[in-house]
Amino acid sequence: MNRSHGPRLPALLCAVSLLAGCQLVPVKREPPPLPFTGTKWNLVTERRPVGEAPYLEFGDGAVTGSSGCNRIMGRYQQDAVGAGAIVFSSIATTKRLCDDVSMVVEDRILSVLRTSTNVRVTGDALRIDGSAGALDFKAAPR
Repeated sequence: MNRSHGPRLPALLCAVSLLAGCQLVPVKREPPPLPFTGTKWNLVTERRPVGEAPYLEFGDGAVTGSSGCNRIMGRYQQDAVGAGAIVFSSIATTKRLCDDVSMVVEDRILSVLRTSTNVRVTGDALRIDGSAGALDFKAAPR
């Protein structure tokens, strides 16, 4: 049985020649997210406190860190499904009095943590959202 390739063969040859002239552009892939727990997350802020950079660390249901002035400690609970829901409780700080900028940053951190509803890690970035706003963090260099 002799089959004719008909008009499909020229179309196929044309497509192959077009593809041969194309250059493949590498796709930039997002790196896998860093682990939520066990990573030191530095706060991204426009108003940098004078002292230590604000940060949070998570592990075994506990959160610890620094507001740049006072130590932060508390508990958190995440959803087991992985939808990003989070609730903080028993958030407390030490009671040092610091410069105005440091105290504003601390008040912002505490407000968001106490009203938080969602957490998301993308690559080396962490975002915590709550009714009082959002906090953005970058992973500290390892």
